[in-house]
Amino acid sequence: MTKSAIVKIRISHSDKARLERFAEEAGKSISEIVRSAIDETIRGRVAGHQRREAIAKLRRSTNQMLDAFTGKPIDIPRLREIATEVRRDAVRVLA
Repeated sequence: MTKSAIVKIRISHSDKARLERFAEEAGKSISEIVRSAIDETIRGRVAGHQRREAIAKLRRSTNQMLDAFTGKPIDIPRLREIATEVRRDAVRVLA
């Protein structure tokens, strides 16, 4: 698809500098970053939404692990399942 339309926006000098740094670190043009943000927003993936969901899931699985330790006797097989879930959730948050 040929990209020939232009959209002008006004942002602060500090936001422009942040955007330029981010684009440089990502190895992309500012236009690529903005197009990607527009595409994700239109698709309903508001910035940070997936990360917040991943953090909430990690919090829930960690709470399950804490609850598992309160049971007497401790259900070791269940605790292993929960530990696997905590690890998987932590990887999502840290990715």
